[in-house]
Amino acid sequence: MDTLALIWTFAPDIKVKLLLLALAAQMALTIRVYLQMSKVRVAAAKAGRVTTDMYKSTDNEPEDLRVYTRAVANQFELPVMFYAIVIAGIAASISSWITVVLAWLFIVFRVLHINEMLATNVLKRRKIFIRGMQVFLIMLLEFVISTLLFAQA
Repeated sequence: MDTLALIWTFAPDIKVKLLLLALAAQMALTIRVYLQMSKVRVAAAKAGRVTTDMYKSTDNEPEDLRVYTRAVANQFELPVMFYAIVIAGIAASISSWITVVLAWLFIVFRVLHINEMLATNVLKRRKIFIRGMQVFLIMLLEFVISTLLFAQA
């Protein structure tokens, strides 16, 4: 049992730093998508394809630009739960090295997902999203187990 406990207790400072860096990586990915969206919108405006009035609501945005709007919105869906679970685990001091590995694996899948989303390969993107969701669900299970075993009131 002592060996198993090391998964939660070994090098806590490094573990927290790696988890915080995973959060920063997800934030950087979101900023990257915002910048890409801005770049394609400005180019479309300069080419006369869109007007600023179109951005009161993006419903009438051209399809090739709407994918960027959707990509940004996507960064505020599943990743929000990712932020919550990582922050809660750190705050309750129940994050394990399993959490660290899963957090970075989640980030890898988010990067792959956004790259496919912008390339519009829907079938491949769906498979990547499902894998990322599976990683998140394992994180959630690990969080629940850690809470039951290690959380203190």
